[in-house]
Amino acid sequence: MQHSHLVPRFAEALNRWLAVLIFISGAAVSYGAFAQERSRMQSAVPTRSSLQWVQSIQQAAVRVNYSGTIVYQAGGEMRTSRITHLFDGAHSHERIQTMDGKPREYIRLRTESNDEVRCLIPESRRVIIEHRAIEEPFPGLIGAPAEAILERYDLKTGEVERVAGIECQVLLLEPRDQLRYGYRLCVDRATGLLLKAQTVGERHEVLEQVAFTDIRIGERIDRSRLKPAWATDGWTVEKSDYRRADLDKAGWVVPAPDGFSRTKEVLRRMGPSDAMQVVFSDGLATMSVFIEPSSAGTPVVDEVQMMGPTAVYARRLGEALVTVIGEVPPSAVRTLAKSVEFRGPR
Repeated sequence: MQHSHLVPRFAEALNRWLAVLIFISGAAVSYGAFAQERSRMQSAVPTRSSLQWVQSIQQAAVRVNYSGTIVYQAGGEMRTSRITHLFDGAHSHERIQTMDGKPREYIRLRTESNDEVRCLIPESRRVIIEHRAIEEPFPGLIGAPAEAILERYDLKTGEVERVAGIECQVLLLEPRDQLRYGYRLCVDRATGLLLKAQTVGERHEVLEQVAFTDIRIGERIDRSRLKPAWATDGWTVEKSDYRRADLDKAGWVVPAPDGFSRTKEVLRRMGPSDAMQVVFSDGLATMSVFIEPSSAGTPVVDEVQMMGPTAVYARRLGEALVTVIGEVPPSAVRTLAKSVEFRGPR
């Protein structure tokens, strides 16, 4: 599952804003007709292979209109956000509003060559722009070809359940090695949209979960609903604080874990100095390696630290501190950190 702290999740009562939506937008389809269409779709659920299930999850997250409330939970942490997602026939766009803590909105605009996310911070009147091409927040979740996912995970079909009042098919993705966790997915049987995802630990315990608590699928969405809640004229616009890096040229060897691909290699400002970061992903799980200057007096504990499903391991290598963070089993981050080498600049 992608780093859940990068993008938050979503909330609000369905019946109340359903009436508001129909009244304001003059939607062509009434709630009764919408329910009838959902019923028709449910009764015509196709039989899918493992490959087709994964593909349907990927396609629905992009090509289906939906809006609703999402809750994320890991350990003692819980966050709620609201999402509105529009597919215009060529590209998908979405607006995410945080419902907890300080107000934030994320406006995501996608084209063939660009995936731009704007983070709006009203208390400081700032807009931070970041370009993404890999991270697939819920309900996208799966950021690799379906065939590649099924090389690393076995997919098993479970029972039919209900999530947010909608029938969904339970799918179990069981890892084929010790480098990744398993996942329990609940998928809308009609459209393939992911409604709930749980990360399952080595003892079959749920480490984190994210799910819709209410959702409308397939509704007509006007572009005006993608506009931010605040007028941003006069706000400061900033680009995200990282630049491309070349670890090989800098003399660092960071081998990709088995089944993971390198998706990002950047230089980030972290405190008083810059840190090189390389991100690996298998399409579900991710691991990040940070390499930064370290003084000899910096304490480093030779054990994996756990924060919910996230494992963190650090080691000193010469004058650098190597830190690996990932939503993977503890042994995976330790092994990756131990595999990093410094061979001198080229």
